Amino acid sequence: MVQPRHPGKIIGLAGLNEIVRGAFQSCFISYKLDHTLWGQGYGSEAIAALTEWGFRNLGLHRVEANIMPRNLLSRRAAARAGFEEEGLAKRYLKINGVWEDHIHMVRRNEEEDL
Repeated sequence: MVQPRHPGKIIGLAGLNEIVRGAFQSCFISYKLDHTLWGQGYGSEAIAALTEWGFRNLGLHRVEANIMPRNLLSRRAAARAGFEEEGLAKRYLKINGVWEDHIHMVRRNEEEDL
């Protein structure tokens, strides 16, 4: 991700990970953004663009994000990018030595269903 006002300055990273083919055609999305730019729309824009790229170029059916419940800005960015909450994964990932719950959010390739 680069900031439009400062071309060439990297402000974050995003990736599609753990791509599973076959009947699943799914992956996880990961992203992080310079904390000084949170809440300005860059995150949701990047999440949406990368997800759409995955649908169009990789033929994915769904992209999944798992976000800690207290991370409201990340949940809001994913929701603005079209992700919906599917449920709560209890003790899903061990972060800093603690098993943390995560909200499972998903965006499906709706165009594929037409």
